[in-house]
Parts: sequence; structure tokens; C-alpha cells
Amino acid sequence: MTTAGGTHMHRDDAWDALERARAMDRKVRPMGGWYAIYGIAFGMTSLGLLLTMGVTNSGTGAIIGSSVALPMIFLLITYANRQPVTPRGYGHLHLWSLAAWTAIYGTTIFVGMYVFPGDLTWWVPMAVVSALPSSIAGLIALRRSRSAQ
Repeated sequence: MTTAGGTHMHRDDAWDALERARAMDRKVRPMGGWYAIYGIAFGMTSLGLLLTMGVTNSGTGAIIGSSVALPMIFLLITYANRQPVTPRGYGHLHLWSLAAWTAIYGTTIFVGMYVFPGDLTWWVPMAVVSALPSSIAGLIALRRSRSAQ
């Protein structure tokens, strides 16, 4: 067997390398479960922000909601950056959740401000829906991290 570097690898060496890779996967994959905490916390932050903005229907509500949400998001980013590994498929999963969240959040704000100002029948369900993309992504990451065990 020839390696990528052009040197020959014996069958036993190849099996040993494969077993080391499997052992590493079993050790590292469960460490990706942190993304569940991140995703659910991000979703709850979004839910709280949109509820605050929708219920108060004022600039003050937006300021209060943002003054809580922005530090929370900063803490979540710091938490994510301190993790030793990322979950399997993290890039696509995170991109999908942020893209879906952005569309839902933007729609909620724009339509809510102009069509449903202060109408809880709009703001409450949409706040819940805004929490779903990142929470679902977090649960997917958790399931993937547990599939190695």
C-alpha cells in the first residue's frame, strides 16, 4: 500500500492507523455536544428579545431587549470559541441555522412593526419560531455527538 507521500505502508501499519483514527473519533465526537447548549441558549435569547420587543411595542423595549441579548450573544460566541472541537458537520449546520434564523427574525421584525405592532398573536408564535432553527441545530449536533458512544 502506498501513502499520500509516496512511501509504502505495511498492512499492519495501515490497520494500526485506522484503529487510532477510530479511537480518536470515539474520544472527540462526544465533545461536540456543547453545540446543543449554544443552539438552545441562542434560541432562547432570540425568543426573549422578540417577546420583549413585541410586548412593549416601543423603542424602550427594543433597547431593554437588546441590552440583555447582545451580552448573551457575546457570551455564547466566547463559549463557542473556547471549545476544543466542533461537531461533525458544524459548518453546514451552523450556516443553516443562522440563515433560517435571520430570515425568520427579519420577517418577524419587519412584518411585526408595520402590520402587527403590539399584537401578541403575531409576536408570541414568531418568537417561538425564531428559537427553532438554532435549537434544532443544537439537538442535531447532540444526536451526532452521542452516535459515537
